[in-house]
Amino acid sequence: MPLVVEDGSGLPDAESYVSVADFDAHCAAWGYDISGRTAAQKEAALRQATVFIDTLGRYRSRRLSPAQALEFPREDLTEWGGHPAPGVPPRVRRACAELAFKALSAPLKPDVARGGRVLSESVGPISVTFADDAPVGTTWRLAEDLLEPFLRRDATDLRGPAWEGPLAPAFPFGLHDHPGT
Repeated sequence: MPLVVEDGSGLPDAESYVSVADFDAHCAAWGYDISGRTAAQKEAALRQATVFIDTLGRYRSRRLSPAQALEFPREDLTEWGGHPAPGVPPRVRRACAELAFKALSAPLKPDVARGGRVLSESVGPISVTFADDAPVGTTWRLAEDLLEPFLRRDATDLRGPAWEGPLAPAFPFGLHDHPGT
């Protein structure tokens, strides 16, 4: 089954942010060796990378269409500095290609025993203890940094349990921060 690549219009059946040809070009430009990988393996890696992106966190703005399959494109999305980011932004496509390359050799979101909450681990004389606030699993720094401008990070953006009152979702900043003043 051929890979359906999001073209920026909000396709209802899209599976990836990057085509195999664009993935090949990215890997060649960055010196990544993907020789011996079949088109089917690359397509599977691109699907896994796209799912990773779509489940990384909540993104700012709204999806372009409620019927679209993926998280991008988004309405009125901007990058840092306020520049518009229409369609599937280049940063998202680069993150997808980076993650697909990683997915060719290891799962991006592997299952972890007991939720990954290891306090200490020893193998022979080698011992590793992680900080209490260390994330579970691998952090894909380059890809996550590329996606950072689009992610909601603080309580005022999440529209979750931190929000109170009937007007909170409609007025996240400014005038209504201090009612009655």
